[in-house]
Amino acid sequence: MSAVTVLLWQLTLSAAPPVDFNDDIRPLLSKYCFQCHGFDPQARQADLRLDTAAGMAAEVTSGQRVVEPGQPLASALFLRVTSADAEVRMPPPEVADRLSPQEVGLLRRWIEQGADWAEHWAFVPPQRKALPHTPRAGEGRNGIDAFIRARLIENKLAPSPEAERETLLRRVMLDLRGLPPTLQEVEEYQRDAAPDAYERMVDRTLAGPHYGERMARLWLDLARYADSSGYANDRLRSVWPYRDWVTNAFNADMPFDQFTLEQLAGDLLPGATQSQIVASGFHRNTPHQYEGGSDPEQYRVERVKNRLDTTGTVWLGLTVGCAQCHTHKFDPISQTEYYQLYAFFNSANETRHSVASDRQQVEIDRLVMEVARLQAALKDAGGDASDNGKPIKMQLDVVEKQLDQLRKSLPTTLVFREPAQKRATRVHLRGDFLVPGAQVSPRTLSRLHPFAPAKSGVPTRVDLAHWIMSTENPLTARVTTNRIWQHFFGQGLVRTENDFGHRGASPTHPQLLDWLALEWADGDYSMKRLHLRILTSATYRQASVARADLDARDPFNRLLGRQSRHRVEGEIIRDMALSVSGLLSRRMGGRSVFPPIPPNVIGTSSARHKWPTSGGGDRFRRGLYTAVYRANVYPMLSTFDGPDRDNACTKRTRSNTPLQSLSLANDPAMAELFEGLARRLLAVTASADSDRLVYAFRLALGRHPSDAELHRLLAFCDHQRKYYNGDETAARAVRGAANVTGSSPAEFAVWFSVARLLLNLDEFVTRE
Repeated sequence: MSAVTVLLWQLTLSAAPPVDFNDDIRPLLSKYCFQCHGFDPQARQADLRLDTAAGMAAEVTSGQRVVEPGQPLASALFLRVTSADAEVRMPPPEVADRLSPQEVGLLRRWIEQGADWAEHWAFVPPQRKALPHTPRAGEGRNGIDAFIRARLIENKLAPSPEAERETLLRRVMLDLRGLPPTLQEVEEYQRDAAPDAYERMVDRTLAGPHYGERMARLWLDLARYADSSGYANDRLRSVWPYRDWVTNAFNADMPFDQFTLEQLAGDLLPGATQSQIVASGFHRNTPHQYEGGSDPEQYRVERVKNRLDTTGTVWLGLTVGCAQCHTHKFDPISQTEYYQLYAFFNSANETRHSVASDRQQVEIDRLVMEVARLQAALKDAGGDASDNGKPIKMQLDVVEKQLDQLRKSLPTTLVFREPAQKRATRVHLRGDFLVPGAQVSPRTLSRLHPFAPAKSGVPTRVDLAHWIMSTENPLTARVTTNRIWQHFFGQGLVRTENDFGHRGASPTHPQLLDWLALEWADGDYSMKRLHLRILTSATYRQASVARADLDARDPFNRLLGRQSRHRVEGEIIRDMALSVSGLLSRRMGGRSVFPPIPPNVIGTSSARHKWPTSGGGDRFRRGLYTAVYRANVYPMLSTFDGPDRDNACTKRTRSNTPLQSLSLANDPAMAELFEGLARRLLAVTASADSDRLVYAFRLALGRHPSDAELHRLLAFCDHQRKYYNGDETAARAVRGAANVTGSSPAEFAVWFSVARLLLNLDEFVTRE
């Protein structure tokens, strides 16, 4: 090679963009190679591993090394994937497609640039890096902004300006409590000219009771919460005390390590309180088969596997379930390790626990003491056969009956109880519980941090919870903060929020993710503190308006040059409509309720469900409290992409379908809310339609309409009034049985139409 050729090659190499192993090369290896040359020794071909640095440096039968740094044409890996001979080329066509030209180019450049190897980023403990220094750093509000702005500057982009005050208020309210701001809250915030008005508004919202309901909605998706057992019979069951426990835990800002411990092992804690026992219901949310003729052990095993898979997804962000039949094809999880984790849950007995309110518990304690006193008095009187003993015995019978009736009246919830005698756990060969393999004991994943169980006895779920929340664990803090980020920005810093393994995406801002994880851990795992940090950042407060430069350079908004704009969940849509209509019941907790649904919806499954429509305030309670049948989900929830409730849902999909528009416009339950808003508007003293329309607009959207918007609304009112004044039958059909004093059927129909219009606007169902 001539000196000129070498120089040209070096100049080309230096001009090529750097290739990152974790971002660019590991995904290729995972996609094309790991299935046959990865962690699973039984599936491994030619005794060759491409998932380790040693394997990449190994010498193959040709005498070449798998990868020769700097020399693609001397690297066996590169030669095999680019071979023209189909018999030689890797991967084999029956395993995967051949690499694309772009992928071959990435592999070539990586080898040319030195073939630097790196451990998978998610298995390396988070590293705290100094905040990046950026020009005009003073415009940022905390460390989050330093990391975000550094990446924007690298890509020659600028952050978006701060959103309007009305937008910020509504955004915070929907994110933190799932309810729009009231008109009073809008006006108070607009009048507050103090420099820290925004921060104090966030503080108030975090301290409010509805914060816990909003956060519980997200967590219950992970817990696969439902009020029924699933399968064909889909029995209604009582597990709502667990739902209320979650709400209360978030409102109390329970540290996440304690939150984890109580849900995984609350029943095992010394002197476990009623609250801690109820918390163990997290893993009683699994579907449960009661159908006659089914094998109880088969379905018990399925529930235990569901619990393990859910634990892996929720706390580790790993697809642990892929190892139940064989060693994981892509991640370092052996089949033996799967069943060692399975052993933590295998012995837990499924039972019910009676739940007493504070008032009920006081009465129970009083009656128990009274029974003890009467029993002692009866003994002193010589027994119930004596003259003095007979009246005492009669009184004792009455008190014991009162105590028994009170205990029987208590609601129950599903919980765990650990027996003294543990079940033996064996590997299920090929995942079949009928084909047992070697016996195993409770242990954790060896690829992660060390496991330090109690010194005596068999490790328990308490030990597992401590291992999960260890500060040495590289996953849990990252996984959880990433999911929180996803809630506030529409997507996580790691796009594959449920898979931090080798096939998952790399973080867009790895240093920011590590910084957030470490800051959260150092802050005693306080959720409210983490939420406050994110919401007070300039990044969160940006406008969500699309920009041409961002659309061209960052079409998926991965660099966060603006805020995200997305439709809220089905429960929140209804909650918002309830709030704006003035019908919302803000009562918290208690048994699940049955709001109105369209006829002939329930009963379409083989379970033949009943839907006893709730009356009074229960008819208008938040979606969090709506009864959830697995086989017959409340229509609005299924229409707006509710989860399946059988498995942990880490992120709801967002579809756009005609059925969603039709449901919002025509569902009888929504019509009841249009009527409520119409009544509310007609109750307002207004000298002109414009006054009432501005009021309605501010109720629904939290802002004043523009002149153009108000003009269109006035034209709509005129059109509706002419129509209904000319068709009294149509007006009476809209009014129905509604008893509205002081307005004609036509006038009520006009404002019903306005209410329907506003609650069907894209802006109404969207978090800006």
